[in-house]
Amino acid sequence: MTIVRKCAKYFFLFLFFLFVLIFFGYNNTDIIWNYGFSHAIRIGEIPYHDFNLIATPLYAFIMSVGLWIFDSYLVFLIEQSILCTVLYALFEKMFSKNANLIIFVLCFPIFYTIFPNYNFLVFFLIVVLLYLENYHPNDVLIGFVLGLLVLSKHTVGGVITLCSIIACFDIKRAGKRCLGFSVPLFCFLVYLLITGSFTSFIDLSVLGLFDFGDSNGSFGGISIFLAAMIFFHFLVLFRRNWKDKNLYYLLGAFSFVIPICDFFHFNYLIAVYMVVLLLRYQNSIPDLRNMTWILLSVLVILNIILNYSVYEDMKFCSFDHFEGYLTTQKHEKYMKKILKSYSHSNNAYMYSFSNMFFDIASNHKITYFDVPLYGNFGYHGISKMKSIIDQMHGVYFYIDSYDNIQFAKEIYDYIKEKGTSITSDCGFEIFYNE
Repeated sequence: MTIVRKCAKYFFLFLFFLFVLIFFGYNNTDIIWNYGFSHAIRIGEIPYHDFNLIATPLYAFIMSVGLWIFDSYLVFLIEQSILCTVLYALFEKMFSKNANLIIFVLCFPIFYTIFPNYNFLVFFLIVVLLYLENYHPNDVLIGFVLGLLVLSKHTVGGVITLCSIIACFDIKRAGKRCLGFSVPLFCFLVYLLITGSFTSFIDLSVLGLFDFGDSNGSFGGISIFLAAMIFFHFLVLFRRNWKDKNLYYLLGAFSFVIPICDFFHFNYLIAVYMVVLLLRYQNSIPDLRNMTWILLSVLVILNIILNYSVYEDMKFCSFDHFEGYLTTQKHEKYMKKILKSYSHSNNAYMYSFSNMFFDIASNHKITYFDVPLYGNFGYHGISKMKSIIDQMHGVYFYIDSYDNIQFAKEIYDYIKEKGTSITSDCGFEIFYNE
């Protein structure tokens, strides 16, 4: 394949990923939260100290780079599309004819796995590690990437680091990996100390795991059944060849579904599972390039058909930092009405699943109120947030309740209890805290 044809293919894939993120990721709260973390860094806020990021911040920092050129949600999606395209190029190096098969697995059935969030970066780095292990086994470099993995999501990264070190079966090689591993971790520690966010990080991302596990533990449904089937197959493969280093990464990938084994987190486990299987059996698998392109096309068409009734009312609208944002006409009117009131008040805070969008679009700072989920406020976080509210005076709260098991309703109720009701607007209740 000539350079021109290869570049054209990668450009087409980039456009494909961008199309998916724009049209199938619309109104996705998790994507907006992740954009909000990078936006907060772009405007000079400090993770943990100023806003409640509970994972390690590498993804947020990487995705903030493009925002220095133009701070926009669209730029954020473009950056994610570039990462997806680079991931495909890596798959091509590993699997050549069947790289498309992994992309299909990542996209099936509703594209969640390629949506921009720190779990995607964790998966990306696991693929990098598997590539290095099988094609360029440099232990110091592998250790360095393991350190980056911990800085992407410390829970999954820590488990996989342990599995990777065990897979060495050699003290000297393990020592080299530990050496490489220590470099990014030392840099992160220096950053935490310089920014004065070390204690906040410990509270949110280490001690806060106790609150997170208690509040969000979820084991049930088809995802836990399929995860159990994969684990059973892992045991069969491990018994046949316990020295296969790829299997240790698969074992570590089960941490994706702890403590939440829902469909979203399960997708990353099955993606790692498929990569490991292809590494093991790729020479015996026929060329599936054409079939997977057809399957991807069918997948896109099916998702368009299933969402057709919604798309009929869709339009591209424009808000600050959300130029060309895709939403329904009804939702656009709703957002403009809320912003008209909320954006003109510097002493207003919002507590809602929607507030990351409204805080960004109105140029408010990102705060601990922006991700209102159980387990996202540190150790005994609900009590801490109540204390913060007690110390806030002369402020307005725009609050909106959600029938969602992750929504920290105790904080919502406490704002109502402490404040004086002013009015309601588009489903938001407005309270004043004297």
